[in-house]
This record gives sequence, C-alpha cells and structure tokens, in this order.
Amino acid sequence: MNNIEVSVIIPTYNKFPLNLFTLYSIENQNFDLSKVEVIMIDDGSTDQTKTLENHTFSFHFKLISVKQNLGRPRARNLGIKAATGNIIIFLDAEIIVQPDFLAIHYQYHQRYPNLVVTGVMLMKKVYSVLFPEFSPTQFRDCTNLIKNHSEFQEKIAPFKQLHQVTPLISEKDIVEENYRKLSFTAPYESYYLNTIISNYGYDLKGYRIPWQLFGTGHVSASRKAIDQVGLFAEYPGYGWDDCEMGYRLYKNGATFLTDKYLISYHQEHPISNVIEDQSKKNYYKFQETYKTVDQMIIGLTFLPVPYNLHQINQLLINYQLLCGQYPNNFMLMKQMFHSMLRQIGALLNENMRITALNRQPLKQSEKIALHIEKQKLRNLAIFQPFLQCFERLENL
Repeated sequence: MNNIEVSVIIPTYNKFPLNLFTLYSIENQNFDLSKVEVIMIDDGSTDQTKTLENHTFSFHFKLISVKQNLGRPRARNLGIKAATGNIIIFLDAEIIVQPDFLAIHYQYHQRYPNLVVTGVMLMKKVYSVLFPEFSPTQFRDCTNLIKNHSEFQEKIAPFKQLHQVTPLISEKDIVEENYRKLSFTAPYESYYLNTIISNYGYDLKGYRIPWQLFGTGHVSASRKAIDQVGLFAEYPGYGWDDCEMGYRLYKNGATFLTDKYLISYHQEHPISNVIEDQSKKNYYKFQETYKTVDQMIIGLTFLPVPYNLHQINQLLINYQLLCGQYPNNFMLMKQMFHSMLRQIGALLNENMRITALNRQPLKQSEKIALHIEKQKLRNLAIFQPFLQCFERLENL
C-alpha cells in the first residue's frame, strides 16, 4: 500500500446498486489503478451494500461498515483517517465518473500545490435505476428518456409489475458509456455555467467565494492541505459541512479550479423531504462559526428575490474595496450590513420569512449618522452596488 497516490472517499447509506455503478466507473479509468484506493464507508445501510465486499476491483477497495448511521461528515472523517494517498477525492456514492476522472485530478495536483479541484459545476443527471419511491416527476422524466432507447425500455414492464428496485444499466453500460443515453443537463449545471464559468472561466479567476464549490459530491484536495485545516465539522443531518471545510481551505490559501472535461453524472434517487430544513439549520451553524462578511454574504442567495453567485461575488469585491479604501469610514453602514447578513441566517434557522432584518430600531442620532454616511457613499459612484444592496436589505 506504500504506492497509493490517490484515495477516493465515498460515504454511502442505502445507495445500492447506485454505489456499485459508481465503483464500476472508477474501475473503468484510464489510470494506473494500483496507485488508487477506494474507501467506502457503509454508514449503517440496511440494503445490499454489504455485498460489495464480494466484488473484485483493480483498485484497492476497503469497505468500512458502521452499525448505526453516523451522518456523512463523520463517515468522511472515518475515511480520511483510513486514507493513505497524497491526494484525497471525495465522491458521493451515486456519482458515475468518466474514464479520465482520476487522471484529471491527479495531473492538476502534480502541477499545483494547495489546490482544490471541484467537479460539482459540471455534474449531469442520469437515470440508472428505477425506484418505487420515485416522485411522479422523476418517473415521468425517466420514462421520457427511456422511450427512445429500446435496450432500456424492456425494464419498464417488470418494474411496473413487481414494483421493486430495478437497475436500468449494467457494468457493460458503464464500460461502453451507454448510460449517457439516459443523462441530461441538470438545472444547477446550467446555472453554474451561466453565472460562474461564463464570468470567471474554469480557473475561477477573480471568484472570491470559491469555497462554496467545495461540494463533496465530487471534489479533491491534497492530503497535506486537509491535514493543515483538520477534519470535517460533524454537523447533524444534511448540508454545509462541506462548504465549511472549503472555507477553511480557502482561508488557508487554497486555489480553486475546475476543468471542462471533468464531467460526472449524478444517479437520480428518491429525495427526502427533510433535507431543505436540515440544510438551513446547518447553514446557521456554519455562519455562527465565523460571522464574517465574506462568508455570510452567501446568505443573499436565500432572499425572496435572491442574488445569483456572480452578483454576490461582484458585491463582495465592491464591499472589500470600500473597506480597503475607507477602513475608518462608513462604520455604521458596515456594522448594520454585518448585522443584517447575520439575521438572514437566524431567520433561516427558525424557518421564518426573510424580512425585518433590522431588529433594533435606530436612535435619532444613529438615523442622522446613517443618512450622512449614505449621502457620502452616493457621491462615490464606484460603491453604488454596495449601497443598493444595503438599502434593499434595509427595506425587506
């Protein structure tokens, strides 16, 4: 095991046979798999995940089984502790990767120190398995994809008859990449292409909130960088533990980028109804850990009419320029901006409407001071983006 270069860490909870297809796609790499270990953490699954031990792969495969569900951050931390590679790739259990997946990650980390390579922006959706728990929309979308491909149509009748988990694809379909016939562009992929890549390129030059792209569905960093910042914060439920890790890596000097060929495929599965509420509470935990504007500004995506990520990045650039040029001026506006951003997270945590962000009424003297600061800022045309955002939050 001394020759391991890459460790792929995959937490899984009741994702069979999706996780098997993911492993088949790692087996199908244009890379020396003797240098690769895949550590899958079976986080208390009750399905057939345990049977993965019976499969033989060209990479080193280790299945760590825990009896009770620990949650994804704790499961990933177990994987980190067991990993021996110089490069750590985090992958979700239901992600099919293309044959150049490992080579792309490896080559970037050989060229650049303290790098994060993110694959979440170029992730498509694919239907590989039929589940009885699919929503009507998921089943409709899946059958619409299948109807033009006779080799997959034959699976529909048995599924309707038996009403049980039915794979649409096989290992052969992974090797021959036939699964791509059942794939489609996800809305979030179009969003990332239009808001981030079109403005900052694949190297994310000038993008000051790249930490929010540290999505553990598909991302890598060096072992050294992870050791420097520590393990994942073990948030309960779903969400934001990965962004929190990304924020620490970014603050520790990590450079973020992606690659136009780093395309992967999220295998669709039934979605829990409680994920959104869990995510809001975890965002608040993340916010309250740091309480900095460059972190809390991401809360503007939660407004009733949200800012997109490009707008937020430009606003952050504008705010940081203001702080740099006028460190001792506009102090009331800066304080209130910080307070209003923080209140967004507090309202999310309570599942309340994002409104009335100024909890404390201003004294008359503060109202006069605020009016003066706004007037001075209006005379500085370059800072209108910040002023407009400030007044928008004020009036919610």
